[in-house]
Amino acid sequence: MNADAGHRTLPHTADTRIQAWAPTTGECIAQAVLGMADSFLDLRGAAAGSECDLHVGPGEPQDQLVAVLDEVIYLMDTTGQIPINVATQQEENRLSLHLTMADLTTVPQTGAVPKAVALHQLTFEHRAGQWACTVTLDV
Repeated sequence: MNADAGHRTLPHTADTRIQAWAPTTGECIAQAVLGMADSFLDLRGAAAGSECDLHVGPGEPQDQLVAVLDEVIYLMDTTGQIPINVATQQEENRLSLHLTMADLTTVPQTGAVPKAVALHQLTFEHRAGQWACTVTLDV
């Protein structure tokens, strides 16, 4: 991951809101994935287990963001795994992600588990040389 990339959880009344930023759209989406995981888990000391590849596109960055987060929520529900590291590769308007996963049962839960991605107030924009996105997760 890039030193100019990051994520944080924003205050929200009922759901979870994540903001992420990075120099590229792919890295920004990767940060959003990690932000989602950090929003309800203590990932410090999480042990890597399996690996998984995701491919999205073609599409706009906000569509790719929603597709990736939806797929990660699906993987959590069906495999009991959560990404603890995300590497991306972008080719034109397609995105490939390599996820290093950890078993959810081995990671302490600190908040409400995301159930879906809300499209309301979703943003994905380029400003001042950085890509930034903000997304709300239904919990």
